[in-house]
Amino acid sequence: RGAAAQHREPEMSAAINPLERDLRAAILRALNAARGPMPAAALRQHLRNVFAHVAFTEATLDGHLRDLEAVGIICGTTDDIVGVVWDLTLKGKTRAQQL
Repeated sequence: RGAAAQHREPEMSAAINPLERDLRAAILRALNAARGPMPAAALRQHLRNVFAHVAFTEATLDGHLRDLEAVGIICGTTDDIVGVVWDLTLKGKTRAQQL
């Protein structure tokens, strides 16, 4: 096997539960619909509205955002006015279009 076959970039784990999978898909859809950076507070509020039946904490939502950032799907940047803003990477845009 070649080096490319042996090296695999980390991806979103297939072992995550269905709620986590749906949450991560909702993050990608929201950022894709925003068509640009979205403030973390607005993204968290959107996710709380979509998942009104689940009591996600801010730390839980931020953890999922950081997980997606760690695998190169989204990236967070700190803005002096609105704080952290999130956006899709090229890889994330491709993934979001597949949903």
